Amino acid sequence: MFYEIKSFSLLLIPVLLLAACSNDRTEYDNIEERIDYLIEDDRYEDALEALEDEDRNDPEIRTLLEKTHLNYGLHNMNTFDETEMRTRMNDALRQFTEVLKINENNDMARNQINQILQIYDTIPDRQPEEDVLEGLREVGYEI
Repeated sequence: MFYEIKSFSLLLIPVLLLAACSNDRTEYDNIEERIDYLIEDDRYEDALEALEDEDRNDPEIRTLLEKTHLNYGLHNMNTFDETEMRTRMNDALRQFTEVLKINENNDMARNQINQILQIYDTIPDRQPEEDVLEGLREVGYEI
C-alpha cells in the first residue's frame, strides 16, 4: 500500500509542475501585463473581453484597446488562406477602424486600411462588406 501511494505521489509531481508552468496564467501584476500576454498568445478576443469593463476614458485603457485592435487587425491580415481572404480582410478593416475611433492619428492603421483598399481596387466587382464600409466612413474614408 505504501508503495502504491509513493508511486502515485511521484506521478503527481510532474502533473503539478506542468500545471504550474501552464501558458494559461491567471495572475498578473497589472492589466497591461495581462493584455500583453494575451496579445502575444494571439488571444485578441480574450484581451478585448478583459478590457470590456474597464474605464474607456482612462488613457492607459485606451492605449491597450488601440494596441489590441491594431495587433488583431495585423493578425487577420497575415494569417489567412485564399478561401477565407475576404473574411480576414473585412475583419482586419473592422479592427483598424476601431483603432482610428480610439486614435485618429494612428498611421499604421491608416496605412493598413489603404493597403487593403488598394487590393480591393484591383478586384472587379469586389468591395468590403457594407458594415465595414460604414465604419470606414465614420473615421473619414470616402467610399
